[in-house]
Amino acid sequence: MKHFFAWILTAVLCVGGGLETASAQIMPTAPPTSLQGQNLKDWLRQNWYDGKRVELDYGTARGKMYNYVDNQDGKLVCVYSGYTETVKLDSTNTSTGVVKQINCEHTIPQSWFDEKVRMRSDIHHLFPTYITWNSNRGSDPFAEIPDTQTQLWMRGTTSQTSIPTTNIDEYSEDTNSQFEPREDHKGNLARAIFYFYTMHQGQQFDPGKDVISAAADLNTLYQWHMADPVDARERERNRRVAKSQGNFNPYIAYPDLVARAWGFQVLPTFAFATATGSIAEGNSGTSTYTTNITISPAPTASFTVQLSLAATSTATSGQDFTFTSPQTLTFTAGQTTLPVTVTINGDLTPEADETVVLALTNPSTGAAVGGPSQHELTILNDDGAAPTLQFAAAKGSITEGNAGTSTYTVNVTLTGAAPTAAVTIPVTVQAAGTTAATPADYTLTTTSLTFAAGQVNQTLPVTLSVVGDLLSEPNETVLLALGAPATGGAVLGPIRTHELTILNDDVAPPAAPCTTLFFSEYIEGKASNTKAVEIYNPSNAPIDLEGITVSLFANGKTTPNATAELTGTIAPGEVYVIANTGVVSPVVKAQTDLESGIGFFNGDDALLLMDGTDTLDIIGVIGQQPTGGWQLPGGGTTTDATLVRKATVNQGQKRWANARSEWTFLGTDVYDNIGQHSSNCVTVTATTPAARLGEGLEVFPNPATGRLQLRLPQLKGRPAASISLYNMLGQQVLGRTQPLSATEAATLDVQALAEGLYLLRVTADGVTYTSRVEVRR
Repeated sequence: MKHFFAWILTAVLCVGGGLETASAQIMPTAPPTSLQGQNLKDWLRQNWYDGKRVELDYGTARGKMYNYVDNQDGKLVCVYSGYTETVKLDSTNTSTGVVKQINCEHTIPQSWFDEKVRMRSDIHHLFPTYITWNSNRGSDPFAEIPDTQTQLWMRGTTSQTSIPTTNIDEYSEDTNSQFEPREDHKGNLARAIFYFYTMHQGQQFDPGKDVISAAADLNTLYQWHMADPVDARERERNRRVAKSQGNFNPYIAYPDLVARAWGFQVLPTFAFATATGSIAEGNSGTSTYTTNITISPAPTASFTVQLSLAATSTATSGQDFTFTSPQTLTFTAGQTTLPVTVTINGDLTPEADETVVLALTNPSTGAAVGGPSQHELTILNDDGAAPTLQFAAAKGSITEGNAGTSTYTVNVTLTGAAPTAAVTIPVTVQAAGTTAATPADYTLTTTSLTFAAGQVNQTLPVTLSVVGDLLSEPNETVLLALGAPATGGAVLGPIRTHELTILNDDVAPPAAPCTTLFFSEYIEGKASNTKAVEIYNPSNAPIDLEGITVSLFANGKTTPNATAELTGTIAPGEVYVIANTGVVSPVVKAQTDLESGIGFFNGDDALLLMDGTDTLDIIGVIGQQPTGGWQLPGGGTTTDATLVRKATVNQGQKRWANARSEWTFLGTDVYDNIGQHSSNCVTVTATTPAARLGEGLEVFPNPATGRLQLRLPQLKGRPAASISLYNMLGQQVLGRTQPLSATEAATLDVQALAEGLYLLRVTADGVTYTSRVEVRR
């Protein structure tokens, strides 16, 4: 291993259609009430998953979860303990580097299905968790654990072995073989598991893991589902997941489906006969709209349910319609249908279509509310187009400038009928979708607009003041939004937001020699499936890999087939090796830091190394596909070849025309140079051989609470051993040097360290050994 933080490093693989994104989705209809058991699960998979799910790559899925799906007003909360981190809410950001001590929990362990992307990246069963508690859960099944059998109680970032005397419902529990989530996550977790084993039924699992009972006792899951019902936050999460990956969890939308699909007693269940309906408004007088409410199976006794107007209705009660809310409906024994009537008031006002949303709640004991639980009646406007407000364009741009300020203007138009009263709407900046900062980059000078009454076809400007500077930076965006009108019968049109792009016009100064990463070796094997690229740090300081990406452009494409997004650190004068997934050569595999899809290149493909939006280095030309590979002036090509960067090279190149003369052709299937690079930038010492993580190093106890002992049982003689302990930020927290033999144990005192994961590194007799260590309290 070239740098001992490599195990911290992850890659985001974006292959082909993995870059596809999902947009706002329409929830599918509820299933027929006659379906139950396996037939119902099959129907849900065919109608709620197939053709709707967008299979994101794992990194994008995690990024969506951290930045959007589980982001509660800028807060990301561990579902097992309530530990919270501040993360900016951004529905478009897919970076996974926004979290510190939170990672991604797979409710169904990914090892059970060999990390298949279909299941690994399904956000419906992914949740944010504090790293240590995620590790504690591991692959243990969930269970309702008797308090006296719980070995560890977890809340926030602390744990205890004794039964809590306060806030006990906020703790998760662990026995090292079973795990119980805290109370407010039990129902969410159960519905995620019901979803998973419905939508992924029939996929390949490890033996015994393809049944729901592997995750938890079925009855326990149903009890959790009933005791912790769906709330507004879970419904919003369901919507955000659907926006991110295209599909909803039906057990959140229609909780009654759990009993029907999984074999539990089906209670008499109330539902609307249809989810939607419509009626023309009319010009005068009143008209009547009727919909039916059903109960199934037919009740053997009398049951009641409450019917109310939902807050999401846009029509005004008493003005647009008449309906008594709330009201109680009574179904007698054997009765399966009751009609409900809404009275509609006609008028001559041009306006938007309006809705009346009816909702079923509070069923009597022994009954349930199923789906559809709401009915949306649309009152169709028949008096001409309403006064409609919208931006004249959805997007625009302005060059930033080098000094002073410039003004950007976008118009807002009013079309359709004249408003009956003056209309004032707010103009705001949406944080999600805005990357520019105010006042450093811009100032919004128009915060509201007022359109006059009685006039048609009006246009008013919205202006921003854009600040010029000399900074080389990415293009930045400002997302403007129109607020909803409340007077004059006006409505918003489809172009409710406007995205302004502030174009950077400042060229970055060239990088100083020996300061930035570049490609140092390239291997395309011929005899076996062995391909690799090596990245070199020519500087005298560690380089953080956050924001560093390597992209593969195959067969002349101008969009990447795969991208590896790196995190971690490369030490001065050291290298980082990326090989193809399943690399064959044991020599290359031993030096590989990351196996990735970007390693599936051929000699006629292009590879791009970037830092954010800045190109660091390139192999080949994007958009071109040369016959026989990329030619080197000194002989050789990139096909079936091993290439090494010359020692005189001190930085990468933005163009292959400049880079190609900097490479030396070593031959075919030459692997003995990988893992090290000779450069005139820094003096590179011999690489210390490294054992695989955890191999040859005994650590006990692990987890540790006070003192930690380590031993090297295969060590020969009694050489001096350098012992270091590092936290997850790569900072050394303990260190010592002492003689060690195969029978001696060294002791480290970890009592003063914070709970969490650490990396232990021991170098003795020219070999470096590493192991993960967990400190608990």
